[in-house]
Amino acid sequence: MTIDVVSNEDPEILRIFVVRHGQTDHNVQKILQGHLDIDINEVGQDQSEKVGEFFSQIDIDEFISSDLIRCRNTVAEIVKRQDEQKSLRFTSNLREREMGIVQGMYLKDALAKYGENFRNMGETKVQLLRRIDEEWQHVIKSNRNSKNVLLCTHGGVITGFTNYLYKDKKYQLSKFLEPHDLKVPFNTSVTVIDINKDTSHGTIQTFGNTSHLGGQFEVKDQRLR
Repeated sequence: MTIDVVSNEDPEILRIFVVRHGQTDHNVQKILQGHLDIDINEVGQDQSEKVGEFFSQIDIDEFISSDLIRCRNTVAEIVKRQDEQKSLRFTSNLREREMGIVQGMYLKDALAKYGENFRNMGETKVQLLRRIDEEWQHVIKSNRNSKNVLLCTHGGVITGFTNYLYKDKKYQLSKFLEPHDLKVPFNTSVTVIDINKDTSHGTIQTFGNTSHLGGQFEVKDQRLR
């Protein structure tokens, strides 16, 4: 179950909206993307326009996005629908996990050649979490006067980092979430995380919300990134 995605009006809270990029052809064909700079496809463009329309009702103070084109073109649809020009920053820290020699391989081929270890052929999980956490802390510290910010990033980043926040950083889950809900989210899904500015305590309010797409959708094959 998910709750409504709404604007935060509490000055003591920083609300971070985390949006996954729109669909790519590699997503459809089950090809491992990693750092490959693959653009969104026609469906992904439609998804991005719909999430952009949704966020036109929410006043975002700052946008931060992965510098890969699938995120750039997704976040562009959100930014251009804001009432006024807002800060938009791109960073490699929010890129998907770099997957080494399996990048560009079909999932079935990577599994056949390397087994479940295919995820570990490039960047380690520790390295991935370290760079995302570095960016996360920077976003929090640089937005002391903000109420709502938006990050656009990738499925593996969202899955790995929200689990890290819950298990290692002791962020709470809202009453609508269970630990097993923190899995690879659907394209252009919205995850909402609140940070108390005084205590730095965090709460994951909703995960993988796709109401802007007309229903609740989930990724069937959780092995893809």
